[in-house]
Amino acid sequence: MSDQYQSDYQYNQMSSPPPIQQTQPAPSKPMQRSKTVRNLGSAGSKVRGLFRKQQSKEKDDYRQSRQMSSHSDDHVLVDRPMSYPDLHMMERNFSSGSQRYSNLIQDIPNYNKNTNNTMTNSTTNTTLSSSTTASSMVSDAQPQPQPQQQPDVPPEAEDLRMQLEQLHLQILQARKNVQSEMEKREQLQSELDDARRQYQEKEQDYTQIEQSLFQLTRTVRATDDDLSTIRDSLKLLKYNVSRLILSLNKRADKDRAKAKFLARWPQLALVDDKGDLLEPSFVNLLTEKLIHDYLVQYVFQAPVYPGLEINDAYATLSQWFDQHDSGFSVRLRQQLAATIAKNTDTDLQSTIDTEKKRLSKLIYDELTDIYYPFLRENDAQVPEEKSYFAKVSDIVDKTFKLVVAIRGQEVVIHTLALEEGKQQLDEETMTDARGKTSGIVRFSVCPTFVGGDGDHGFLEKGKVVVI
Repeated sequence: MSDQYQSDYQYNQMSSPPPIQQTQPAPSKPMQRSKTVRNLGSAGSKVRGLFRKQQSKEKDDYRQSRQMSSHSDDHVLVDRPMSYPDLHMMERNFSSGSQRYSNLIQDIPNYNKNTNNTMTNSTTNTTLSSSTTASSMVSDAQPQPQPQQQPDVPPEAEDLRMQLEQLHLQILQARKNVQSEMEKREQLQSELDDARRQYQEKEQDYTQIEQSLFQLTRTVRATDDDLSTIRDSLKLLKYNVSRLILSLNKRADKDRAKAKFLARWPQLALVDDKGDLLEPSFVNLLTEKLIHDYLVQYVFQAPVYPGLEINDAYATLSQWFDQHDSGFSVRLRQQLAATIAKNTDTDLQSTIDTEKKRLSKLIYDELTDIYYPFLRENDAQVPEEKSYFAKVSDIVDKTFKLVVAIRGQEVVIHTLALEEGKQQLDEETMTDARGKTSGIVRFSVCPTFVGGDGDHGFLEKGKVVVI
């Protein structure tokens, strides 16, 4: 046992750093022995607790611990504070090597109780005392690390640091603002999508309602005409009448024409003091006026449709509805016009054709008296479809179709009354045939057509001759 311990002591002396020379006198032997015993008891307790856990490890763990111990011996004194003895160094010295070190530690308590082995105890105390003293002196000789002093920060660096912090805060605030704006944009986009969806749905509903209304009113309307197409038809009708009269220019018998005009409109100042027409151009203008008067009297002023037996009855009924503030007369008028336009009854169609021929003959006879004898001689020589009677019949037929479209409208379209020889020229409702802009209206060539109200107004200016 003593030889084994002596061998371990030599091994530890070889692996441990060289002892530091002490400058102070060594303590006395009794004091050194008692201090060694106390240190040994404390170290033994700690080592037993440490190696009780390490005994369960495998041999490879002990071998690794030995290798780590051999590499860290040179630096252990520097890593420990100066005010404490390096007990870990002692533990590694005791634990390095093979299993015999553990057996040595386990025998230490028994060895302390064996008073007979005085030499071995003295040797052990001396060894531990030397090791503890050397470790303590090395720890005392190790200089304590001085705290590092912070370098002085220049004011410029402090300003830059504050600016950096402010910039960082601004960046954070900008990110928050961007995030908030993105959320608002997403919300607005969602609201926009909802609005578009609702708009599309309402547009589809409006289209369906419009189609339904069109189907409903189409069954009532006589034709597909509206106010704009009716205005165009009126313009075309006036153009056809003017063209017919221009084709008869300078073919009139002035005496016959003057007698007819004075007999029809005695209130108009048409002749001079000698009894002649004031202007030669009055023949064509008054003839055009004559045709329009017949069309207005027998077609446009008809309560429903020219030639029908119900015209007088409808006029009475419509007047009664108007007096009682009822709009049923409008619906009734539209329904009658639709019935006429879609008529398949031969008797009704025959009545309408008879009325067209009667009106065409009335206008044609008036023209033959004015343009005597040219008109009848010309029609006797040309084919029937090119005769003037055919041209008059075409004008009458277009007028009958136009009045059906007018009767099928919601608004009432009628001619505007004019007091000839007294009323001033109104450029909003009439135009002068020769381009004058003021004066008293001598006579009207074509009446003014008006209808509706401010929202659904209709106006086709009349043609007049100013004094």
